[in-house]
Amino acid sequence: MPPPISGPHQRGQKFYQKGDFKAAIEAFGEALNVKDADAIGILDNRAATYCKLEQYDQARRDAKHMIKKGKEDERGYLRCAKVLILEGRPEKALEIYAYGLKVLPSKHPRREMMELLHKKLQDRMMLNRNDPFTMLPLELAAIVIQHFSFKNIVAILRVCKDWERFFGSMTHLWMEIDLSGARGKVPWTAVRSYIRRSKAMLTRAVIKNLATPSTPKTMEFLSRCPRIEHLELWVDYDFKEFFQKFKGHKQLKSLTLSPDISVTHDNFGRLLIELPHLEHIALWNVRPSTLAFIEGGHWPKTLPNLKSITLATQQIPTPPLAVPGVLLPNLLVDIEPRVYPNLEELRLDWDPPRYQQIFTQHYEGFYPPLRRLDLSGLCIERDTFVHLPTSLEYLRIVGGKSTPMVLDALESNLPNLNTVIFLDAGFVTGEILATFLIGTQAPIQTVLIDECFNVSAADLKAILAMKHHNPNFKLSELSLSHTRDVNDAFVRFIFEMAPDVKVLNLSHTRITGVTIRMCADARTTTDGVKLDRLFVRGCEDVSSDAVAYGRERGLEVIA
Repeated sequence: MPPPISGPHQRGQKFYQKGDFKAAIEAFGEALNVKDADAIGILDNRAATYCKLEQYDQARRDAKHMIKKGKEDERGYLRCAKVLILEGRPEKALEIYAYGLKVLPSKHPRREMMELLHKKLQDRMMLNRNDPFTMLPLELAAIVIQHFSFKNIVAILRVCKDWERFFGSMTHLWMEIDLSGARGKVPWTAVRSYIRRSKAMLTRAVIKNLATPSTPKTMEFLSRCPRIEHLELWVDYDFKEFFQKFKGHKQLKSLTLSPDISVTHDNFGRLLIELPHLEHIALWNVRPSTLAFIEGGHWPKTLPNLKSITLATQQIPTPPLAVPGVLLPNLLVDIEPRVYPNLEELRLDWDPPRYQQIFTQHYEGFYPPLRRLDLSGLCIERDTFVHLPTSLEYLRIVGGKSTPMVLDALESNLPNLNTVIFLDAGFVTGEILATFLIGTQAPIQTVLIDECFNVSAADLKAILAMKHHNPNFKLSELSLSHTRDVNDAFVRFIFEMAPDVKVLNLSHTRITGVTIRMCADARTTTDGVKLDRLFVRGCEDVSSDAVAYGRERGLEVIA
């Protein structure tokens, strides 16, 4: 039995009946303070009063308090659902009814009424629901579908049988398979189903999150798709089996093999021969092989279609007279025809770093027309960068020598270079940075320096002071993570010399909250730096208050 109604509770009900809702809310508030009051009943009345004032957020709050106070009291669920319906959120009200029916005992006296209300709302919502793919013209529906990812489309198949038939019949939706977003392991039967929907006309496949026993059959199905152009395999699979199944695929333009697929260097060459239309190849586990393949003249004489190469190898003993995994034969040649006349992107990666000298030039030669050059874990010699192509736009070096060094002078300017990245590169000094940022006359926009311990704030200050020698220098993104002597005063100097900076990474430096406040306040002025994003991870002298101050003023602070 609920407790008797108190005086304030009665006054609130009378005010409600008279239409004096504000007075009723005050009276109900007093009633809640009465000892042993019927709290759920008072909150129910006050929630109803808030609804009359269209203060639905307050009404919803009271209804949720009712549920917390009495899990097996149906009044909280009924009131909360009614508020949500008034707010125009019937789907949420349906969830509240469902939750209440789950919590209430099966013999609860008012459970039947809640079941009736739940079914009534459910039926009403079904009547108001129209299938967009039956209402829209087919042309508009196709435009909408183009915005769905492969994961979205697979999920949509489970909505209803009509949608399963509609989407399953649209062959063009299944030309691309991407399993990278799968939550669990995908069975081969699902892959077979997707390929059948494309009528084996699949053009792109990203195979990941595949159940291990499903790999052989999945590879078999993929090999029967003659029009496949882009293939990424992030599974454990034997290279010899792969080679036998795909060596005849003349349409294949892009190929990525995961670190779980071991490829010897000579088999890398055979891939290039058997897949002549390849434009992009990424092999993440290339092992050394003997020189016989290359010395025997089997390496391709020219690869005119190849635009991008990524080679990564793992730290294993290299036999004597063997070809290292990441060696690209005849990269630097001064004879015609050139082997890689259209190569635009080159990434060589030794993981973990070994710093073996395999990328160097000791003779007069020429690079292909590279736009991106990315070297990781390889030994950098003083003449490595002498003949960099003028087409270069992006340069990234990870590792190298652990001691500072002097590079031979570059023989030409780099009119297209806009990004320079040095990570954990002990050989980099202030002089080397000045060569790339100032001496090359490059239109530098992005500079990322991280863990280069032979570079200090003083070196960077000297470089920025010389920026007038490079009129193309216009910095928009700068990272100085782990750089020595970077403090608030130095950051102020950066802003004076590079006012166009939008992204600044000062992680693991000696800055304080003063820098964050300075960056945030500059956003409110008509001139000065308009920084968008600031990284301050690992900055021990930056307080949480300073981070909050920056974020309140629209600065994205990553701490």
